[in-house]
Amino acid sequence: MRPLKLEISGFGPYSGHTVLDLEALGGSGLYLITGDTGAGKTTIFDAITYALYGTASGQNRDNDNMLRSKYSALETPTYVELTFEYAGKRYKVRRNPSYPRPAKRGGGETQEAANAFFTYPDDRELSGKRDVDAAVYEITGLSDKQFKQIVMIAQGDFMKLITENTAGRREILRHIFRTANYQRLQEALKNDAAELKNECISRREGLRQYAGGIICGEDDEFAADIDRIKAEMPPVEYINEIMEKLINRDKARSEVFIRENEELEKKLSEAASRITMAEEKEKAASEREKASEQLTEAQHRIKLLEEELKAHKSRQPRLDEIAAETARIEAEMPEYEKLSVYEGNIARERSALSELSERLSAAAAEQTASAKQLEALRAELSELGSTGEKITLLSAEREKLQRRADELERLSEQLNEYENSLKSLSKAAHALKDKQHEHQELMDSSEALKEKLAGLRARHAELEGAGAEAEKLLSALEKLEKRIEDLKKLNIETCELEDRNTAYKAAAQRYLESAKEASELSRAYDRGYTAFLSDLAGVLAEKLEDGRKCPVCGSETHPEPAQKTVGAPTESELNELKEQLAEARSRAEDLSAEAAALKAAYTEQEKNVKQKMQELLGREDVSAELCSQELEGCAVQHDELGKKLARTGELKAEHDRLAKEIVSAEKQLTGIMAAIAETDKSLGELRTAHGSAAGTAEQLRSTAEKEAAKLIGSCPVEEVREKTVTEHLNVNAHLSDNAAQLAEEKARAQRRADVEKLIPATESRLSELSNEASELTAAQAARKERIGGLENSLAELKARLTFPNGEQARLGISSLRKESTEIRSAAEASENALRSAEKTAAELAGSLKQLTERISAFGDIDLDTETAERDRLNERKAHVLARIRELHTRTAVNCSALKNINSGSDELIQLEGRYKWLKNLSDTANGKLSDQSKFMLETYIQTNYFDRIISRANERLKVMSDGQYTLIRRKEYDNKQSQVGLELDVIDHFNGSVRSVKTLSGGESFKASLSLALGLSDEIQCSSGGIRLDTMFVDEGFGSLDENSIEQAMRALSGLSEGNRLVGIISHVQALKQRIDKQIVVRKDKNGGSCAELIV
Repeated sequence: MRPLKLEISGFGPYSGHTVLDLEALGGSGLYLITGDTGAGKTTIFDAITYALYGTASGQNRDNDNMLRSKYSALETPTYVELTFEYAGKRYKVRRNPSYPRPAKRGGGETQEAANAFFTYPDDRELSGKRDVDAAVYEITGLSDKQFKQIVMIAQGDFMKLITENTAGRREILRHIFRTANYQRLQEALKNDAAELKNECISRREGLRQYAGGIICGEDDEFAADIDRIKAEMPPVEYINEIMEKLINRDKARSEVFIRENEELEKKLSEAASRITMAEEKEKAASEREKASEQLTEAQHRIKLLEEELKAHKSRQPRLDEIAAETARIEAEMPEYEKLSVYEGNIARERSALSELSERLSAAAAEQTASAKQLEALRAELSELGSTGEKITLLSAEREKLQRRADELERLSEQLNEYENSLKSLSKAAHALKDKQHEHQELMDSSEALKEKLAGLRARHAELEGAGAEAEKLLSALEKLEKRIEDLKKLNIETCELEDRNTAYKAAAQRYLESAKEASELSRAYDRGYTAFLSDLAGVLAEKLEDGRKCPVCGSETHPEPAQKTVGAPTESELNELKEQLAEARSRAEDLSAEAAALKAAYTEQEKNVKQKMQELLGREDVSAELCSQELEGCAVQHDELGKKLARTGELKAEHDRLAKEIVSAEKQLTGIMAAIAETDKSLGELRTAHGSAAGTAEQLRSTAEKEAAKLIGSCPVEEVREKTVTEHLNVNAHLSDNAAQLAEEKARAQRRADVEKLIPATESRLSELSNEASELTAAQAARKERIGGLENSLAELKARLTFPNGEQARLGISSLRKESTEIRSAAEASENALRSAEKTAAELAGSLKQLTERISAFGDIDLDTETAERDRLNERKAHVLARIRELHTRTAVNCSALKNINSGSDELIQLEGRYKWLKNLSDTANGKLSDQSKFMLETYIQTNYFDRIISRANERLKVMSDGQYTLIRRKEYDNKQSQVGLELDVIDHFNGSVRSVKTLSGGESFKASLSLALGLSDEIQCSSGGIRLDTMFVDEGFGSLDENSIEQAMRALSGLSEGNRLVGIISHVQALKQRIDKQIVVRKDKNGGSCAELIV
């Protein structure tokens, strides 16, 4: 690749337009880029790099704001255009960053979107950053980083290869030759080995926890062996042997207690039968005593009932009296019925008398009113007189007035039609005028809208690229926000991991303390239980007698009876100690499970955190500080992207808004044009309607004037309306007066007819009322006479009866009968109660006899004695069952512990074996083998590249140093602690010594570093698939050389430029200006900007 032409505008320090015809430099040799410090020498290479890849050579030069020249005028565009040659073909690439420029319309500023263009030799063109980047990579075969490494030997960068140690060089070579995969392999091996080590520790701790759960008494024969197992975790075979002996012994003891428990069950069953019989005997005795008391009470009740029955029989004469009195009252009952009839007849007669009095009063009042009405009717008839002739005259006059009113009404209607035609004519004129005004406004609006639409389309075209840029920035922002969110979660999880580790350690410590407490309680219980059994044997021995069998062993002789143990615990104390032991073991088991769960959770979360650390940060070191640092860097990037997105979003929003406004304006313009066409059509119709309305108005005017001349005389049509209204009012007034008079006369005639009919009717009614009053007076006197006779008969009947009425008589009979019933019922109840009491007494006497016989049948059996025996057997059974449960629990726990230990031991052996070889492999790859130099796998791979770089570098260094120096990679190391493999020495052929390259002087170091950088460039180019770059830049470093060294460096660089390679040296050293003829001279302008001139 060879640059042929470089065009720079508003880029970096170059404020104006600069064109460099690099083709004039030729196809090979050296040329110098010189000028004042800060004038922009390196910017020429930045411009070439930016044109090809869209990035500059320095880390601080990639921002669009940094690329735009701060000295450029607003109207000066910013871009770089490069014409270059590759494989004999010419290509052209042009790029511009985003920068402000004057708006094409409306004044102010707008943002020019970043863009790129690429032209092939056959004039095919591409646009857009993505397509142009792909085209450049396709042609050159290099990324931007590879291009910078090969083409530019930058100021100060190549000195790092000389001054760095192995670790520093490893970082440089990793970046260049992509050996990071080997580093990741080393880290993965180290992390896997560490994880496996933690797993082995965790598993061994788990086995120790299982062993800690083994139960064994302190004085047990296996106590020492079990303590050794808990403390040392000996081989599994030894653990199996001891545990099997302990478990088998406990099972045998359990069988002995089970058989004893079965015997105790039989004895308890027999004792329960005897206790049942004793309880039945006591129950029968209680029932006999109760029956005796009830019999005494029954005999006493019989005596009381006999006296009560005698008293009831003494009231028999009263029953006869009640019967006689009841019969007498019943005989009077028909007379009480007559009494009710007399009272009813008197009430009805008095009601009829009251009704007659009311009718007589009403008839008298009506007679008086009718007489007055007759007198008034006769006077009104005399006053009305004759009315018929007046009605005939008024009717004829009304017909004449009505005809006149109808004619005036027709004339008024004609006038209305004429006036309506004038209104229609005026309305048509106004409509025509409004439509003409509307047409003109539509024409004006269409012209204004056309101008606005043109402006919107122009601005919309300017903002065409804003959408794509906004989407790109938004995608980048979303990815960054996702990374920030993941980092925040990772930071939280890292803190939680530390909390989990703390919680696990605390739980493990609690378990160890609890296990220790359970072990101490177990030993205390075993000691107490042994003392209790010894004491129990002593108690039994005190009761032994020679010649009587021992209840334990069956011997009749007792040469050495057991003695009671001093200080032995009681059974309740032993049971309390046993409960404490069970609680302590339960707590230990719970704490063990809790610690195991916390450990598992910690391990799982640690694995997840390491995986996320690797994914997000490229390393598995669990560190909240690393997360925080990365978050800070992401926050800065987020702010920068947010600002860019906000600006681009504003442009995109404006672009979208303009698109909507254009569509809206186009629709509005279409509507306006349609409205103009419709208005043209309406104008023709309105003109026709106006002419028709004028003709109709003239015809109606003529007709109205002719009709008015007939009715009110000739006059202008404008005066006809007023005269017609006045005449019409006069006619209507006469019609109203006529109608009132005619109605009045008709009403008088109707009233006269009515009065003539009412007078005879009123006279007839007066006669009827007089006759009715006479009849009512006679009937009233007859009623009063009958009431007096009925009242005399009623008084005589009441004097003969006992009660005032029949209801009270019936109540008296009911009261007598109730008294009779009560006397008989009381006597019968007393007699029945006596018979029942006698029967109960007989039954109780029989029960008393039976209970006495049943008690005698039970014999001599005592409930207290039998109960005491049962309680003794139950106590022994409880003790036996407790021993069975204890042995069963201990056996189950120990079997489970043994099973877990055997299972865990197999897995632990496999894990430890795998950890051993993985640890060895990790130490080998990471250079951590003991007593050996720390030579990493990645370093070993890099030595191959480094040796080739040194070989290529030595070709230049021999020239630059006149054969004095040769670079060599150090292969022998005394220090076993530091990382080695890439240390660099130099052979001084003048004295045959080998020493560190760091001992070279400043000028010698420059030659060595330049040679090494050139060798690195050759190797990179060679490893890039045979890519040929015909251009190279060397930036500064010559200021530390003397004249002779400069000459030597020039010869080396001249050799580098032999063939078809052009080498550009960027320097301000005066000696180079005198030795190199081809130059690009960079100067600063007065306004602060720079310009460049090519001198050949």
